[in-house]
Amino acid sequence: MELFFANIINDTAATISGDEFRHCVKVLRHKEGDTISFIDGNGGLYSGKITLIASGECTLQIIGHTPDYAKRDYFLHIAVAPTKNLERYEWFMEKATEVGIDELTPIIGEHSERKVFKPERGERIILSAVKQSLKAKIPALNPVVSVKDFIKENAGFDGIKLIAHCNEGVRQNITSVLPKDCRFLIMIGPEGDFSSSEVELAMKNGFIPISLGESRLRTETAALTVVTATYLLTSNF
Repeated sequence: MELFFANIINDTAATISGDEFRHCVKVLRHKEGDTISFIDGNGGLYSGKITLIASGECTLQIIGHTPDYAKRDYFLHIAVAPTKNLERYEWFMEKATEVGIDELTPIIGEHSERKVFKPERGERIILSAVKQSLKAKIPALNPVVSVKDFIKENAGFDGIKLIAHCNEGVRQNITSVLPKDCRFLIMIGPEGDFSSSEVELAMKNGFIPISLGESRLRTETAALTVVTATYLLTSNF
C-alpha cells in the first residue's frame, strides 16, 4: 500500500500538494480516476479517488475512512539529546518512527556537544518513515529545549517518567518499569551523559532512573533500545 499525506481534508474531499503531489503525480504517475490511500497525520487513514489534477494539487473524493488506524496500546514521548554527528540522530528519528513514538523532543544538556538542531529536515524524515511503515499518525517533533527546562515543564506529566543514565546510583532495569497500556516519558542524554545535577533534578521531579544493561551504548542506540523495548514489552499483539 502506498500512502500519501493530505494537508487539507474535509468531510467529502481532500487535497494533496507540495512534495506529496510531486511524488504522487510526477514520480508514481497517478492520474485522474485513480484511487489512492492517504493519511491526515492524526491517525486517520483514507481512500480517495483523484477527481482533478491542476495547479500543483490533487483533489480527491473521499470514499473510505478508518479512524485511529494501527493505534498502539501505549503513548511514548521520548526526549533525546541530538548527537554530534547529526546523521546518527536522523537515523534514530527514522527508526523510532517506524517502531512507534508519539512525540520527540530534542534536549540540550550540560554535556551536549551539539547545541543546535534545525527541525525542517527532521520533519521530512519523520513523515517519510510514517508512510514507509504504514502508520497514520505523524509523531510531533517538538522545539529544542534544555534538559533542566524540559524536566521542569514535564513535572506534571500524567504517566511514567524515566531517565536513562550511566552515573552512579540505584537504577532499575527498564524491563521492570514498563507496564502495559500506559503513558511513558523517557529521557536519553548526550554522548557525555546527563550531569549529576540533571539526574538529581529529574529524580526530584518524579523521574525513575533506569539502566539499559551492561553495554555502553551510543546515544542513538540507547534511544532506539528504549523505543523498541517499550514496543515489545507493552504492546498487546
